[in-house]
Amino acid sequence: MAGWTLTLKNLLLPCFCKRCDARLLTEENGFYCPTCWESSPRLERPFCSLCGRPHRGMAGFGTLSNFPCADCRAMNPKRRYARRIVGAAQYDDVIGEAIRWFKFKGKTRLVEPLAGEMRVFAERELDDCYAAVIPVPLHRVRLRERGYNQAHLLAHELLPQFPGAKLVQALERIRPTRTQSTLREPAARRANVRGAFAVVPAAADRLSGNAVLLIDDVVTTGETVHECARVLRRAGVEAVDVFAAALAVDRLSQTPEPW
Repeated sequence: MAGWTLTLKNLLLPCFCKRCDARLLTEENGFYCPTCWESSPRLERPFCSLCGRPHRGMAGFGTLSNFPCADCRAMNPKRRYARRIVGAAQYDDVIGEAIRWFKFKGKTRLVEPLAGEMRVFAERELDDCYAAVIPVPLHRVRLRERGYNQAHLLAHELLPQFPGAKLVQALERIRPTRTQSTLREPAARRANVRGAFAVVPAAADRLSGNAVLLIDDVVTTGETVHECARVLRRAGVEAVDVFAAALAVDRLSQTPEPW
């Protein structure tokens, strides 16, 4: 029956890849064909065990072991609030385009293929010892305008991957901020989110002393997730790992100051 349903859909309501216009013949991804989707660069070993960006060229002499990059080794550990940042893919090409459709254009069905990429990465690189999966929050004004929080949708899809964790909206955005992508200078991005987040009081006791996984759709310079990690750690959270659908690799590598 499922096969006939798909056949009828393709006859009556055909869908085409947004990149190459090929007709879509499966329901796995209603926006991109498998060829275009698979063309996007994923983040694979070896990558930095702290910031998640891939090592250049022959770093590690061909090893598949992850290790800290030179920039992260130079940082002051006392100013590092996130234990590590990881992402399933690079914020580029088709996956980068898909995230923009998902985030800004209301294409919430893209949560399924994006979360699918994150699940594959999590099976390979993450453990399941987190007490909570926490989405990066939107300010209530932006949430009302957009109608959904893309990080919360991803967190909900990923929750079964971490059977010991609860989905906890532990953070709130206590003041509106400009969209980070509109700010080019790292210092401006840092100032934009500084003091913008707070831990929900009811969640503080539940999370104290535990490790948590912070979820976002994309990490660019990292200022937003660093600030979220900072307030979580100061509320007593033992460790904060950040997991995004994609990392903007070039922008991460340009971050000039410690976290």
